[in-house]
Formats: sequence, structure tokens, C-alpha cells
Amino acid sequence: MADQGDEGGENPPKKKFDIANWTDAYDYHPGGDNSHLNPFFKVAWPIFYYAVDAPVTAIHDWIDRQRKKNPYPYYHRKFRRVPGIEECDFNDQVCIFEADQQFKRDHAVDQEILRLTRNDFTRCCFEEGDSQWVNCRHLKDRYETTQNAYDIKYGDLGFHATVFKAFMKQKHRMIEERRAAEKEQA
Repeated sequence: MADQGDEGGENPPKKKFDIANWTDAYDYHPGGDNSHLNPFFKVAWPIFYYAVDAPVTAIHDWIDRQRKKNPYPYYHRKFRRVPGIEECDFNDQVCIFEADQQFKRDHAVDQEILRLTRNDFTRCCFEEGDSQWVNCRHLKDRYETTQNAYDIKYGDLGFHATVFKAFMKQKHRMIEERRAAEKEQA
């Protein structure tokens, strides 16, 4: 058994392939020891490495270096507030388009605010368990207030909501409120 390294403190010979580290059998080390690869991979890996992997990695690293020199905080872009649809002339298509884009940005922000308040409330409910009715009450009130304001502004507009539809909804709601106030006075 001397050839297997069982005697006198000698380490057993190292295996070239171990099932626990099977991915090592396919690793290519440029300029290093690649005796563990079978003959096909001894030819295929260097071709792939020098023809594809090295140039792509070099281009990627160059682009990253260029990007780090001139960082662009795209997530901090600030749009100026434009006039609402009520301030636009009827035939001013540019003003109407800008008001519609502003409405869509505001809608996206309001959706995100609603999602965050809902996530805060549900997280609190999961954390508190049975005592959620007491400990999460302030988050539930905030979520309900936010949901109510969102429904007043965007409810029943449908998927293709535009600033014109929202303006008409607001106009009809104001007319209904005025009529209800007149009925209470009469």
C-alpha cells in the first residue's frame, strides 16, 4: 500500500478530479496548470478565452472606466413643473402634451407612495402578529388616507388615464359637491 500513501505520515496523492469540486474540472487558467482538462478542452478553452472572453472583458472594463470618469446621476433627474391642463389653450398641443407627461409622472409618484405606505403597513402586520390592531394602527390610518386620496384623484380613470380625463373627473366632482352644498342649504 506504499503507492497509495498510507504509511508513515505521507499525504495520499492528490486526485485530479473530486466530485465535490466538479466545476474545477472545467476551469481554464491562462498560462497556468491546465493538466486537469481533457484534450478537447485543452484546445477549446484557450481559443474561447483569447478570441471571445479576453476582448469582451477588456471592452467591458474600458467602458466601466469611462463611465466612472463621468458619472451621470440618471435617477436624480429633475423635471420642471409645467402648467396644468387648465392653463393651456385649447389648440396648444405642446402645452397639452407637457401637461399630460407631468400628469403621468405625478401618477407614477403617487403609485409609488401608495405602494410604500402599503408595504410599511403589511410589514408592520407581519412583525407584530396578533397585536397588529394596536401597534400598526397609525400605519393603517396613513395607508387608508393615502388610498382615499389616490382614489379621489385617479379612481375610475382606467388604464389609459390622461390629464384631460382627470381634469374632466375633477370638474364633475366639483359640480357634484356644489350641487350637494346647494341641496343642504335649501
